[in-house]
Amino acid sequence: MQILYLLIGLIGLIMLFFGAKWLLRSKTVVKFPINKNIKEFKIGRSGVYAVCFMETRFFNNFGVFHIKIINSDNQERIDMKKNFLKWRFIKNWKKGVEYYQFKIQNAGNYRIEIDQANKSIHNIEVLIKESVTVSKKIFGILFLVFGVNISFWGIILAINPNPFG
Repeated sequence: MQILYLLIGLIGLIMLFFGAKWLLRSKTVVKFPINKNIKEFKIGRSGVYAVCFMETRFFNNFGVFHIKIINSDNQERIDMKKNFLKWRFIKNWKKGVEYYQFKIQNAGNYRIEIDQANKSIHNIEVLIKESVTVSKKIFGILFLVFGVNISFWGIILAINPNPFG
């Protein structure tokens, strides 16, 4: 019976690993100040990416910014989705918000264009980074929570199969 509990603990550790892997994926593609309106960058592989704003305490985009991402090779515009849940993160001791997500099918050179109505904003940086879909992030949170609990109870029960009696 203790081997079964130990296997349950191992399953919990695997869940914990995948939950952390999905939540902590954060490879930076490009970072630049927002007052630089056009920036070229290269994406090396297909996947989901996010446009993030750094050093934004209470940031809302109510018609202030218009962002376009264009494939530099064929001038095709990339569709972006505004995040339903604005995920917050800390990178290099700066707070950031994932604001838009987009999918890249083909690796290549891309261009981001930012039109801002309010030109007086200078302290915000734009960060484009690898991301995962919202469903994977939610599953990542669930895997972290359940992984910690399952691994804890599996290991405790493997050591002492009758802890309450």
